[in-house]
Amino acid sequence: MARGDTKQSALLSLLSCARGTTIREMTDVTGWRANTVHSALATLRKRGWQISVEQIAAEKRYQITAGPETKAAASEQPRPGA
Repeated sequence: MARGDTKQSALLSLLSCARGTTIREMTDVTGWRANTVHSALATLRKRGWQISVEQIAAEKRYQITAGPETKAAASEQPRPGA
């Protein structure tokens, strides 16, 4: 998990908002370029975060739908018939 004062933690906070966030909002907060934001999103996905993308009018909104701990807990559940 990211420390509270990092750009990654700011990115996670934006992605956790109920309305989601846009690439522009993420670049404004972090100071990163759009390609760096996209790379950070890919890294978060590789670490187990589920990020949904929704097209609203002319913009895409990104939002975290599940974290790595949610996926880990689901995989530890016993399988039916096991």
